[in-house]
Amino acid sequence: MPSPNPLTKSLPIPTSRAPRFSLQRSQVRWTLVLGDLVLVNVAALGALWLGIQRSSWWLAVGSWDSFSAWFLFLSLLWFLCAQVFDAYDLRVASSPRRVIGATLGVVLGTLAVYLVVYFFAAPQSLPRHLIIFFALIAAVLLSAWRGMFALALGSGPLARRVAIVGGGASTALLLQVLREHASAYYRVVAVFDATARLAESEGNSARGLDEVIVGAQDDLNDEWLAALVAWREQGVQIVHMAAVYEELTGRVPVEHVGKNWSVLLPWEQDSTRGLNGILKRALDIVLAGGALMVTGLCLPFIALAIRLNGRGAILLRQPRVGLNGRVFTLYKFRTMIPEAEPPGVALWAAENDPRVTRVGKFLRRFKLDEVPQFWNVLRGEMSLVGPRPERPELVENLQREIPFYRLRHVVRPGVTGWAAIRFGYGRSVNDALVKLQYDLYYIKHQSVLLDVLILVKTLGAVLAPPAA
Repeated sequence: MPSPNPLTKSLPIPTSRAPRFSLQRSQVRWTLVLGDLVLVNVAALGALWLGIQRSSWWLAVGSWDSFSAWFLFLSLLWFLCAQVFDAYDLRVASSPRRVIGATLGVVLGTLAVYLVVYFFAAPQSLPRHLIIFFALIAAVLLSAWRGMFALALGSGPLARRVAIVGGGASTALLLQVLREHASAYYRVVAVFDATARLAESEGNSARGLDEVIVGAQDDLNDEWLAALVAWREQGVQIVHMAAVYEELTGRVPVEHVGKNWSVLLPWEQDSTRGLNGILKRALDIVLAGGALMVTGLCLPFIALAIRLNGRGAILLRQPRVGLNGRVFTLYKFRTMIPEAEPPGVALWAAENDPRVTRVGKFLRRFKLDEVPQFWNVLRGEMSLVGPRPERPELVENLQREIPFYRLRHVVRPGVTGWAAIRFGYGRSVNDALVKLQYDLYYIKHQSVLLDVLILVKTLGAVLAPPAA
């Protein structure tokens, strides 16, 4: 007689009431995006109405159809500025104080970019005074909407009740991430030890669950698998720890994958090939070529400033590890004193590094030292966006210290990247591990849209005033 199916046998399975209405993480972001765009267009409509009351500009335009591009432009501009201010990050979206500050920042950013575009646009192609009306209306509408949503998302009805099934270091890491990135959104009502029997874990204490997060366990026994199936049948969402970690932090938990190595990369598809690869390379050539032409007039002045600041080479040529582990020569303006490193030795950069010259600090602040790397992009050795290339000496050491470190070489290195905008300079092996987590997230989710968002955030970081 065949043995009974372990997933259907009678077990003390934790019960859960039918889940309340609660938005999942992706649904939160899409709700925010759609709500923002609707209100942005409402604000634009209100600005047009107010402008028509006091201006003859409307008579020159003729019809509402003439404003369709204006509506689209403001929507796109708002979305991009919202990325710069992290308006869709759960840490911001669930905090009324932080989200209102971010919303006002997006309003000012949208206003500033619009005025710059207006300055270069053809006369009468864009309304001028209407953008002031738009900024005032958008500030009120969007702040009210985002503030109320943050209250509902945090301590209100949309807060998410979760249980964690796991144990060990991965569960401790997950709890830390939930506290740091979504403490208001997530309410952890139970933590189960997956190595213990279900009855010993006080499973019946978890009521009204919305989500169960499974830790990075190699295997779950039949009892816990049955419990997960039962929870799922009751309408509870079941997710893996790695997926939650990725979505909240923008990093891949490389040190906790264990046997689940498939979470590192989407092995079934290669985003560097096909249409995405063609579009990415086209974007690299157009933007890198344009950037070299725009900055070309500044290059002699940069070179002169470096020369006047002290002796040494103006342009540095350094070996770096690129695509598929091939070594190439990277070009950049010198920002450190001559002989900042002993021959053949690669040293980590330090915070407020004394080796950086006064001109070098200015160049680094505005990323001007990276301008020669656009030539590397045109040569096909680099991309605009990708993992920052490291020197062979450091790579050799890091490959011994960090598992899966070589995976960051499956794509072209970049002038900027996901790790560069989220973490900055690495100063130790531990920093290199964090940067690898960001790099693997980028490789796993690589797309032209993600590249554009990274470029926008990089530009925003360059133009933003330095932190106090």
